[in-house]
Amino acid sequence: MTNSVVLPCYEPDALLNIYRDDFSDLARNAHEAHLLGPWLIARVAESEGAEVTWFSRAIFLATLNDVQVLFWDVRANEAAVGAKVATHKLFTHRFLDRANVPKPRYSVIYSAQGALKFAAKLGGAVVVKPIKGTRGRGVAIGLKSEEEITTAYEQAKSSIGVLVEEQVIGTEYRFFVLGDEVLSVLGKTPAHVIGDGALSVSELVDAKNELRALNPRLMTSLIPKDDVVEQNLAKQGLAWDSVPADGQEVALRHEANISMGADTFDATDSVPDIAKQAAIQAVAAIPGLDWAGVDIIVDTSTESAPAAYIIEVNTGPGIGGHHFPMRGAPRDLATPLWRRAYEKQKALATTFSIAPIHASLPEPCQLFVSVEGKVQGVGFRRWLRREAAALNIQGWVRNSKDGTVQAVLKGDLAKVERLLGKLHFGPEAASVTRVSVSEHSRSFKHSGFIILKTR
Repeated sequence: MTNSVVLPCYEPDALLNIYRDDFSDLARNAHEAHLLGPWLIARVAESEGAEVTWFSRAIFLATLNDVQVLFWDVRANEAAVGAKVATHKLFTHRFLDRANVPKPRYSVIYSAQGALKFAAKLGGAVVVKPIKGTRGRGVAIGLKSEEEITTAYEQAKSSIGVLVEEQVIGTEYRFFVLGDEVLSVLGKTPAHVIGDGALSVSELVDAKNELRALNPRLMTSLIPKDDVVEQNLAKQGLAWDSVPADGQEVALRHEANISMGADTFDATDSVPDIAKQAAIQAVAAIPGLDWAGVDIIVDTSTESAPAAYIIEVNTGPGIGGHHFPMRGAPRDLATPLWRRAYEKQKALATTFSIAPIHASLPEPCQLFVSVEGKVQGVGFRRWLRREAAALNIQGWVRNSKDGTVQAVLKGDLAKVERLLGKLHFGPEAASVTRVSVSEHSRSFKHSGFIILKTR
């Protein structure tokens, strides 16, 4: 699937994967229409004879031998309650407590002063998190000063409180657990380059980004040439046109964030067993979960007694990084995921009579929709216009003075229903709390889908 190369901007002993094969070409081209994880699973399903129908970039229905499996990202027939629990950090902590799973000390805090008192009690750096949320939104790490903790609390606060945890020391990994087995472990290192005595920092970053552009997972996560990198270079006495010495490591960023250029590497065979067991226990601790991604801090400073701390259980983990690591062996998660989901659904269908999901209903309809939540000022109307145009749906959208977004959707019922499904999520910056739908008979004269003025 891959070949490897040693480039001057990398460690001499670190062979880096280059994804120039036909399958990787397909994966890169699939990016515009589908999310990488579900696309990988859908390809496996099709290769094993399933008929696949896509409803959005992340949702598809696979039908094989009259058994229907509906995937949303990499989640299929997981228990909805268990998946919901995993998005609520306090509930997750409590389930992990019941299972005696190792994790940082924590407390639910309801004021900035309370956060400062708990931090003083812990006696070290802390992490502040919103109690509900995903993808690391609102999470602040390594906080020590009163100003840092207070600012982070204000950004994360809600009516149900804020989670404050101790900052544990070690390396963070993403463990992918299926049943009672860890299938893959992905490590991350902050963005950096290694000098060769000839290329400038800017040229080294360009060379590394050329390689990332070939990676189906990292192609949209190139190392940014921004002010943060400039500041970090200045602290090392460097600038963009500096030429680092041969073998000199240049730190570009400090956070191991893939979207900010972090390297990824397969660590499945190198992490200690105690960490793998902790990951398996964490997934088993939440009833109904069968697979999930588990973020764990692994401390190997004491070789004879390594430690592992559960940071988060994620029921919608991206599997693309495991399939396409920068270094190390690619791990196929799509095949075991599809087969596990299919076998579970087949067993369920054998026991119970399940009504089939109809992929297409060629009936016309016209609906009025009201969307509540953080939906104004986040590009929601432009996003809806693009989505409607892609599905050949007519109508209009506007901001309402009551803070909602209102729209009329006219078209084939199947396509309108598909767009309604997308409305529950909206663009990335939005946060939809409710979608209300009613029939709408009033006609409009324009064609296509337009944005109206606020009313």
